[in-house]
Amino acid sequence: MSNFRAKDINNPDYKLWDDFRNGNEKAFSEIFNGHVQMLFRYGLKFISDEEMVKDSVQELFIKLYHNRQNLSPTDNIRLYLFRALKNKLMDALYSRKDTILLSSNILPFDIANPEETDKEDDWEFIIQKSQLNKGLKALTARQREAIYLRYTLEMSLEDISSLLEMNYQSVRNLIHRSIEKLRKELLLNLVLIIYILFN
Repeated sequence: MSNFRAKDINNPDYKLWDDFRNGNEKAFSEIFNGHVQMLFRYGLKFISDEEMVKDSVQELFIKLYHNRQNLSPTDNIRLYLFRALKNKLMDALYSRKDTILLSSNILPFDIANPEETDKEDDWEFIIQKSQLNKGLKALTARQREAIYLRYTLEMSLEDISSLLEMNYQSVRNLIHRSIEKLRKELLLNLVLIIYILFN
């Protein structure tokens, strides 16, 4: 299945993006405010330097604003922005790899909700998160990214296919294999925990 699909001109994103391209300041503000935090969290999955991610997001919006009349139409603003930011950060990683660290203080593409902090003192939650993180470490970076996009950001398989530049069936297979591998790792970790507790 091709990543290309016809633009849906009746989609609200299409109208909002078109208004922005035509110089509507309110449309720009809505796009910025609706996506800036999500983009920042996504960027941190690639680079641990928060200031650089903030700068990259800001530079992205500045570039979009100044070049708005030359932008192509889209009916999926989030996907458009994610792809643009990912390309920008990948370029930065390649050009400044001596000064930029890949995220090490967090597990890249952690499934957990970044805003979920009220359970930090819940022992069962801590155990579950620990098991999940151990399981995720067994996945490749691409597998973790696919799982993150699908289950944390709730992206469609079509959008993930476009963002990862893979065909639809390959994305389905990637996510299926990732889930199966994660399930096996979680089961193994659970067995080890039970063994430690009762021996």
